[in-house]
Amino acid sequence: MLCEGTYPFYRGGVSTWTHNLISNLEDYRFLILSVTSTPFLSLKYELPANVDDVLNVPLWGTEIVKEHIGEFKLRDFLGLSLSTSERDVQEEFAPSFKTFLNEVKYGCRNPKRLGEAIYEMHLFLTRHDHRKTVRSESFWKTVWEELAEDKLYGNIKISRLIEFSRIIGFLLRILSYEYPETDLCHSSAAALCGLPAVILKIREGIPYIITEHGVYFRERILDLPLDATLIERILWINFYRAISRVNHYYADKILPVCSFNVNWEKELGTPPEKIEVIYNGVDVERFRPMDVGGVEGDFKRIVVMARIDKLKDITNMVEAMTYVSREYPNVRCEVYGPIVDERYHEMCRRKVKEFKLERKVFFMGPTDKPELVYNKGYVIAQPSLSEGFPYTVVEAMACGKPVVATDVGGVREALGECGILVPARSPIDLAEGLLKVLKDDKLAEKLGEKARNRVLKFFTYEKFLENYRRVYLEVLSEKTLKEASTWRKF
Repeated sequence: MLCEGTYPFYRGGVSTWTHNLISNLEDYRFLILSVTSTPFLSLKYELPANVDDVLNVPLWGTEIVKEHIGEFKLRDFLGLSLSTSERDVQEEFAPSFKTFLNEVKYGCRNPKRLGEAIYEMHLFLTRHDHRKTVRSESFWKTVWEELAEDKLYGNIKISRLIEFSRIIGFLLRILSYEYPETDLCHSSAAALCGLPAVILKIREGIPYIITEHGVYFRERILDLPLDATLIERILWINFYRAISRVNHYYADKILPVCSFNVNWEKELGTPPEKIEVIYNGVDVERFRPMDVGGVEGDFKRIVVMARIDKLKDITNMVEAMTYVSREYPNVRCEVYGPIVDERYHEMCRRKVKEFKLERKVFFMGPTDKPELVYNKGYVIAQPSLSEGFPYTVVEAMACGKPVVATDVGGVREALGECGILVPARSPIDLAEGLLKVLKDDKLAEKLGEKARNRVLKFFTYEKFLENYRRVYLEVLSEKTLKEASTWRKF
């Protein structure tokens, strides 16, 4: 199971999905590979019994690749370092790195060519020192030839090109690990974390499937730095497009969590026959209507279950509360979720203070009892800029709660006629949707009841797990049949 910035070191919807899937597929054993920002992380989940091991692949935080791993030995590093010369890099690494950059800067015109370049770089980096490679003259000469001398990208400031290249150097750490042979690779994103699966597909023919949650390519576009110039944005967009395309090309199956994602996958050149939508499922026994309080007289709670992150657009909710509290004073909004972006969190708090909402908007931190939090709420709000098929919406529905959500990703498919959809980035529309429910108890009750019934019909664990068991067996059987067919030829 391949993850990036999620399970088992971070909480969130994708982590919940991963934990639920692994925990309930007890007839499979898992090795988890998690691409993270740093090696200094603790587990946020108790690992299921069918997890054999976790490999943390940090992109930053270590001077030497793999030094955070228990099996790391200094003599191995010294051996790699001594076997890495400028000539080695020039002759064995630079040609495939040149191909890599050439494909990246054009957004991947030839996924097979890019995949083979990634594989060749991997072979080199497992036998040589990563640090000496990315500091070599040949590495930077290749960057200069492919980017600085390019007619378009040569217009980017040299300092920005250097920064881009340094980041690429860090990302190449992923290619420095030896990855064990498995029966199947399953990635939770068509992202950097999928590159080991591409390597294993090329090397061993290991089946590879991808579950697309929020569409990695789309979310990376939304998260581009605001101060980037147009040409810098084009370079980063093409980089993320290339990473997504090479993942899609080598994957046997693409499994979006909603039909909304299918359009993006087709835009990336994925054949329709590779794509199958599998909706997320929830535990309807855990997430069910409960009497836990939450409404005190005319006082009502709006609950937001989301990490503090730009894509979740918490500022949209804060601004909506200026309109909501003006028309319905006996209300408070509670935001439950981990702080992923400290700078954005500070911006949210400044907005709360600016709008004098200190007694109306509260940041409660993460919770390990979301079912109780949903049930304490009168209405559940989801103000996001981007979503896949959000657990928060489906869990709230299973608890019989009315949901007011932005019309992004697969939210419309989840809610159907059982909630209120509003445009993204529109605090006034979000406020109007919330006020409609807050002022009408009968409507709130009706929406909550319909929502619970919709989950029971379409979004249960049983359907979710049944679909993944079937897909696992299908791709494994296809590999076995291919091997048998090859064997018969001899």
